[in-house]
Amino acid sequence: MKAKPNAPQRIGTTADSPARRYFKEVRFRQIRALVELSRQGSFAATAAAMNLAVPSVWQQIRALEDEYGVQFVVAEGSKVSLTDDGRALVDLAAPLVESFDGLRAMFEDQRSSAARTLTVVAPSAMLTGALRRPIILYRQNHPTVKLVLLDRPSYMARQVIEQDEADLAIMGMATGDEVMPQFQYQALARYAFYLMCPANHALTRARQLTLANIVTQPLVLAPEESSSHRQIRQVFAQAGLAERMNVTVTATNRALLMNYVAIGFGIAIGTSAASVKPPKRGAGEAEVVVREVAALFGHEEVFLVQRKGRFEPAHVRAFRELVVKAF
Repeated sequence: MKAKPNAPQRIGTTADSPARRYFKEVRFRQIRALVELSRQGSFAATAAAMNLAVPSVWQQIRALEDEYGVQFVVAEGSKVSLTDDGRALVDLAAPLVESFDGLRAMFEDQRSSAARTLTVVAPSAMLTGALRRPIILYRQNHPTVKLVLLDRPSYMARQVIEQDEADLAIMGMATGDEVMPQFQYQALARYAFYLMCPANHALTRARQLTLANIVTQPLVLAPEESSSHRQIRQVFAQAGLAERMNVTVTATNRALLMNYVAIGFGIAIGTSAASVKPPKRGAGEAEVVVREVAALFGHEEVFLVQRKGRFEPAHVRAFRELVVKAF
């Protein structure tokens, strides 16, 4: 008797769905783990981002490697890098994972009744300086969006966006700062460092400025969490002078730095101070002179930072474009 050909199975039948659905779900988790690992750069950070235990992430990656029959990941201590095959698979899979993860955000963005919020974190000098015009224009063009502005020094701004408490960060980076692999960085500006001294100060008249003669002075700097303060400290440390630094007071913006110099707290080092007019002299206050010291301290690099692979709603993109245009 001739055997009948196997009847095609319909999706949803008992013979098809349980195992197939299970393995599809497992495979998607494995793919997502690899994509997230490519962003985070370590198993620990990937586990935290996915709300999993580190061994679970290991298992997801190893299962994916077993299924494809190739090695996707090379681990050296706590650092992880992708093989050529791993990068190739991530390039193919990342848009799919990102589209799925952003599905709810895309849906909410399409709903006309959905409340929209934009949270931006930046240092106060940025909020009152380069970002002032973009903020004004954005509020005029998007009056229904709730705009939340967080005033934080650059290092704290980094922490805010890393903890997913802001959509965008505008922040400076000191030389040697590590890039967060799960974020994309768009360069905005490069600011030179300046020295601010009383007009009658010896450093104002000096033909050549050196780190050694600057570090002997009382210093007025931006807060320790700022990129400028950290870069200045790194420069002195590399010269073996960090222990000799005497920071008398800190200030959150350039105008305040110059005011502190005028009333006698010391000399100040900051970025783009030449764009700020020296304060009007009062009784007993010194005239302030500004000298560029980029040859000694370099430049402060400013970036717009946002998370990779996340759907960007139109109202977020609009602010980002205004910021880029302003810089």
